[in-house]
Amino acid sequence: MVGGFDIAIALSTTIRQIVQNLNIPPIPMVICTDSRSLYDCLVKLGTTNEKRLMIDIMSLRESYENREIQEIRWINGKDNPADACTKKTPNQALQKLVSTNHLTVKVEAFVDRLNKVQQPEDVAQSEKEGQGPDKA
Repeated sequence: MVGGFDIAIALSTTIRQIVQNLNIPPIPMVICTDSRSLYDCLVKLGTTNEKRLMIDIMSLRESYENREIQEIRWINGKDNPADACTKKTPNQALQKLVSTNHLTVKVEAFVDRLNKVQQPEDVAQSEKEGQGPDKA
C-alpha cells in the first residue's frame, strides 16, 4: 500500500504542476483498499502488532490528516484491478479495465470528513442524494 502511495505522491506532484499551469481544478488523491483491516486502521485509528506495518499506517494516516490524501475508500475485492499483481487467480476487474478503459468499483465504505464513516447502506443513500463518491 505504501509503495503505491509513494508513486501516487510522485504522480500527484507532477499532475498538480501541470493543472496549475493550465488553470484546471486540482485532481484529488483517493486511496482505495479491499482490506477491511487496513481500512479500519487508517480511518478508525486502529493499531497492529506488526511494527513495520504500523510505521506505514502512521505515514498514510499523517498524509490523510494533512489532506494529501482526500479520501480513503474500502472497496469490494472483486473490483480491485491491483489484485492481478498479488494473486494468481484471474482478475475480471483488470481484464475489463484493459479491454474497455473503464472501471466500475463498488465502494463498501468511505469517510465523510464532515460527518462519519460511511457504511454500504449509507453509501447507497448518499449516492441517491448525489453526495457519494464516484463509482467509475
